[in-house]
Parts: sequence; structure tokens; C-alpha cells
Amino acid sequence: MNAIADAILSMRVDNAQRIACPECSPERRKSNMKDLAVHRKDDGWTYFCHHCGTGGFVPARQKIFQPIYRSENKVIPLKQMPTTQLQPQHYDFLKKRGISEETANELKLFSAQKYFQRLNKQTDAIGFPYFKNGQFISAKYRSIEAKDFTQDSGGAHDFFGIDHIDQSQPVVIVEGEMDALTVWECGIKNVLSVPSGAPMKVTDGKIDASEDKKFSFVWSAFDMLKAVPYVIIATDTDTAGQALAEELARRIGKDKCRVAKFGYKDLNEAFLAEGADIVKDIIDKAEPYPVAGLSSASKFAERLNDLFVKGTGKGTSTGYSNVDQIYTVAEGQLTVVTGYPSSGKSNFVDQLMVNLGRSHDWKFALCSFENQPEIHISRLMEIYKEKRFFDGSQRMTEQEKNEAFKWVEDHFMFLDSESVEPATIDSILERAKVAVARTGIRGLVIDPYNYIDNKSGMAETEFISNMLTRVQAFAKAYGVHVWFVAHPAKITRSGMDLPRPDGMAISGSMAWWAKADCGMTVHRTKNHGVEVAVWKCRYRWVGTQGETTLVYNKITGTYSEPEAF
Repeated sequence: MNAIADAILSMRVDNAQRIACPECSPERRKSNMKDLAVHRKDDGWTYFCHHCGTGGFVPARQKIFQPIYRSENKVIPLKQMPTTQLQPQHYDFLKKRGISEETANELKLFSAQKYFQRLNKQTDAIGFPYFKNGQFISAKYRSIEAKDFTQDSGGAHDFFGIDHIDQSQPVVIVEGEMDALTVWECGIKNVLSVPSGAPMKVTDGKIDASEDKKFSFVWSAFDMLKAVPYVIIATDTDTAGQALAEELARRIGKDKCRVAKFGYKDLNEAFLAEGADIVKDIIDKAEPYPVAGLSSASKFAERLNDLFVKGTGKGTSTGYSNVDQIYTVAEGQLTVVTGYPSSGKSNFVDQLMVNLGRSHDWKFALCSFENQPEIHISRLMEIYKEKRFFDGSQRMTEQEKNEAFKWVEDHFMFLDSESVEPATIDSILERAKVAVARTGIRGLVIDPYNYIDNKSGMAETEFISNMLTRVQAFAKAYGVHVWFVAHPAKITRSGMDLPRPDGMAISGSMAWWAKADCGMTVHRTKNHGVEVAVWKCRYRWVGTQGETTLVYNKITGTYSEPEAF
């Protein structure tokens, strides 16, 4: 799938819009410059980059990339490849790490003098060149005086070694260039290294959501990673390295990944201790990620001990202390949300997302069939600022509007539901996978179910069960929490309040109750209160059955806890 086509298809453009160009922005110092002009036509979108000259057309009906032109008088400015051959002292440094001159020369390593901020001086350094499509794009440098790194201005936004990849073979991903050289030295040349090493911020064994933007290299290599048979992740065994492995697997898809297990800090240390055979053995014995399957209890002994010592904790807070007592948000789970029309269920889910984005920097993909994207964006902006978007009292200022839009743009992607073809669960999940790879989304909302087209020919009950099974599989494989909104069956009562529905009342299938990890109802009472009721919670550490009340602000469209709570 072409990166430009996919970027355009992942958003809705009504008239004209400028976005960062996926073709040239990774090679630029200011990678966020919006030089790609996109124009909506009746049958799709035309586009033209005012920086690199790339132009083309993307049809609206299907994901097809049809290049129209590429301007010959505009080219992406490329960096000059350094030509300084490795000096003897640099060859000696590499030999101490088991790396031969042949390997160093094959990967075009070079000598340099670079300033290192941590060392606060300029020292001898080995340069690791980054190539893309045969062109030199950047370099990373390692001081030989002490372990410190620096990069060319603009940095590398691609895997090290990506130009050597044979897509017909599995690929190994390691944490640093030295480990990549080690694997290469052992005769395995289908190896990549991440450009920036392990994440700096790790909490409870996972990367902090603030580090999401550092993973653009996964998105850049998305087509290649989809094409290879599988991916072997062999990052360092420390906490940061394992957090990196978890995030790589989440973005690539755990069903596509295998994880290498070994008793050394990294592959280079294993190589120096036991030679090439141990490295090849580690890679050969890489195990599939435990997405689903049959395992003995001993496999989970270490995790069980952690559970005994640390406890389960809770899922991520909803932002309301009273709601947290019955419901928290856990990665890789499915929450089914129901309630009558105009009961506030969609507003409540929007509020949850804003709370999670504000407090934990979560990012989301929205598939909202009943709202035009611009209307939905305005609603999210209102919740974020707690002020009205439209005319009236407590309206946000122009500056507040711009601040709110920037925040929504940074935290939300919108799955286009306005194409000619009806949405299918396949199309929704495929675009959601792209959103995981591209921005690292941690939440997906599908609202509501009845707009999803059943092209399978299955009976409705069978279709719903199959659909929810696939949604659950996606959630677990990609570490994404899915909120699925479904209306209850029509109930006609006059002269009195409708009873609060639960999972059994959802139209179409008992599977809504059976397949949900969590189930909740948002219900407005005759007193204009808003009840949040949890009718199913599969795991006690996430929440429990129960109910609570929130107060709804009609002016700002936001929820708050009752003052008495």
C-alpha cells in the first residue's frame, strides 16, 4: 500500500487540505511541514507535494494508488554520503566486539569526528549510514571513547539496514546497530535495527505513550513488514529493551511476531561469550508471541510470581473516581456500550477518550457512522476545553479553538465512513491496524454496530458472533482497547420511563453479552441524571458489576462527578 494513498484514505478531506508528505517529510529536518496539497474530487482525491513534486490521484472507492506524475525539476534534497574510510583504531574497536572488516565494509561504516552532548566534547566516532531506496539519508554515530550516540541533523526515521531486506524471508529486529552487525556477522543479513534504541520512558514494563512519535520508522516500513513471512524481535533483555519489544510487536501485530529469548544482555554479548552458533540458535528458537494458544503453567511462572508480589493493579483510570470503582480501561479488551438513542452513550465514550488522552496521552481511531468528522471533532474540542464550539454562552475563543484542534489532531484519527461502499468489519480493522502502525493508537471506537455491512451471507446471530471474535482478536494482538457501541432492541412503552437495558437487550445476538470483556449501559433517567451501569466485567482487577451516576453539562457537553461523591 502506498504511503501517500494510505495517509489520504485515513482522513476525510472535504475541499482542500495540506498534510505532511509521507514521501519526503522523513528526510527533512522539519518533518512536520505540510507541503502535500490534497483536493477532494467527486471520485477521489488529487494531491501534489510542493516540496518534492510528487503528484497523483487516489480513487474514493478502493485503496488503489495511481501515480500521475512526478515533477522532474524538483527532487528531494539528499545528504552527501561521507567517504572517510574506517580508520585502524575504529576497525580495532569493532574487532573487540567480534565484528570483522568485511562486515563493516559491506555496511559502509565510516570514520568521523563528532560532538557528543553527554561527553561534552568532540571525539573519534564510527558512523552508521542509513539508506533508503539506495540513497543515503542520514547517519548515526557512536563514540569509541565512551558509550554515547548522536545523529545527523534531522535524525534517522527508518530502520538501519532496511535496503538489504529480502521480503521473502523472515526479518530480525534488534535494538542497536552493533547488534545488527552481530547478526550480519553470523550470516543472517535480513536484520534491522531501530534508529533510536530503547525508549527513555518506561512505566510498568511498557513505553510511555509520550514516546509514540518516536516509532515513525515502523510506519515507514509498514509495507515491508506486512510482506515478510514473520518478524523476530531480539531486543535487549533489560526493562527498556523488553518494553521496546512489546511496543514493536503491538504495532506490527503480535500474530506476525516471534520473540527471541536468551540469557545475555544483548546478542553481541551472547556472540562474544559463545560464538555465532548461539546467536543463530537464539534466532531459530524464537517463539511466537502468546496471543492465543495452548501452554503449560510453567511458561507463566515468572509472570505469576510478579502477580503475587505486585498484584494486578487496575486498568487505566477513566478520569472519574466513582466510575473507576466499577470500570477501568485495560489494553487488549473489548467493551460493549449500549443505551437508548440520545441517552449519552456516544458522548460518554468521547469523554473517556479525552480523559485518557489528557491524562495518559493515549491516541485513538474513531469509526463513527452517525457523525460527520468535522462535527465529531468539534464535540471533542468542546470536551477538551469544556467550552462551546458554536455560538452561545461559554464559547471558546479563537485561540482556544486552535489549541483544541491541535490537541485533537495529535490524539485522534478518523476512519472514513463516507465511502461509496458500505463499511465492513474487515475494512474497519485493516484501517485500525494501519493506525496502530502509524500513530500507535491505544483505543478504537466503532459506533454503532448497525451500520456495518454483512456481506458474508451469514444469519445475523452468526455474523455478530464471528465479528466480535475478530474484534477481540485484533484487540489482543495489537494491545488496543475497543469500545463497540450497539443499540438495544426496540422497546415501546408510553407514559413511563424505559427500563435500563443491558447486554441481553442488544439487538441481534446473545454474543454481545458473551463476547464482551466489559459491558456497560449509559442511561438517562426521568430526573435527567445519567447512570453508568456495568453489567459484565470478565476480570475482577478491571472492575465489577455495579452502577454510578454522573452529571451532564448541557452547555459544554461534558460529564462530571456528583459533588457529594
